[in-house]
Amino acid sequence: MVGWIIRTLVLCFVVGFVLSFLRIDPASILTNSWQTVQEIVALMIDAGRWALPYILIGAVIVVPLSVLGLVLRWNRTRPPS
Repeated sequence: MVGWIIRTLVLCFVVGFVLSFLRIDPASILTNSWQTVQEIVALMIDAGRWALPYILIGAVIVVPLSVLGLVLRWNRTRPPS
């Protein structure tokens, strides 16, 4: 356990030293990370807006056929009365 703590502290020091050398501070890391998350969400929303009309058009055909197949399958597996 003590070895893990020492290795973690040394790794934190090395990474912190390298980031400091590159003039990267914790605030900019958090700010840029949040901006990246926001851009990913915006991309997903745009993809959803693009795909939704196609999904709805396909659903007009696919959903009734799926329900019909489900009913027919259910009738075949149901024991006779």
